[in-house]
Amino acid sequence: MTVDATLLSRVRKLLALAASPNVHEATSAAALAQTLIARHRLQAWLDAEEATVADPDPIVDARDTPLDASKRLRKWKVVLASALADANGCVAYTLDRGKDQAIVLIGRARDRDAVLELWGWLVTRIEWLSATHGAGHDRQWHEAFRIGCVDTVAGKLAGVAAEVRNEFSEAALVRVDPAAQAERDALERFVSERMKFGKGRGIRVDAWAWAAGRDAADALDLNPKAQKTGRLRAPTR
Repeated sequence: MTVDATLLSRVRKLLALAASPNVHEATSAAALAQTLIARHRLQAWLDAEEATVADPDPIVDARDTPLDASKRLRKWKVVLASALADANGCVAYTLDRGKDQAIVLIGRARDRDAVLELWGWLVTRIEWLSATHGAGHDRQWHEAFRIGCVDTVAGKLAGVAAEVRNEFSEAALVRVDPAAQAERDALERFVSERMKFGKGRGIRVDAWAWAAGRDAADALDLNPKAQKTGRLRAPTR
């Protein structure tokens, strides 16, 4: 299963449609884009003739091309990176690089590319949502609000996997599930054998701002079925 340039092009076009100030319409694109990615992954496993061990797209620790880097990483971005990595077959971690810190992805190129396409778009939308709801609040409030947004969006994107899975027959899933599990196992082995991660730290945030962020994101239509009823449409091939 190689990197599909056509798929990434479709994802970019879909997200480009969400450039309007209509936040309900715009945020629907995140779930629709994730739907395209998840559907492609399942279909590729179904069509594959070779086992995962013969995959020409190896797992890589992409520390040379970090997802984000700054003198001080924002906590909400770390949480977002982790959520997108989980949804797309990757692992995200933070790395100290001298004077700055970086968010790094571990995974196959196709999966890292999927995270990257969604990352930039979601960062912009969550920052916009925070600015809209948090005028006059301090940085800590905005940090908590954005983490709340990420928590809700992550839950809805995770639901996409179940929606897409339901599109496939039981017979197809019998072939897909072993390949999917083999890829997850390979990723876990890579991390276990090559990485030495310390224990993560809990994140303390303003509970009211966090709840406000969850509520704000929850009000947004991230249902992949919106493509059937809303004005937003996934581009065709």
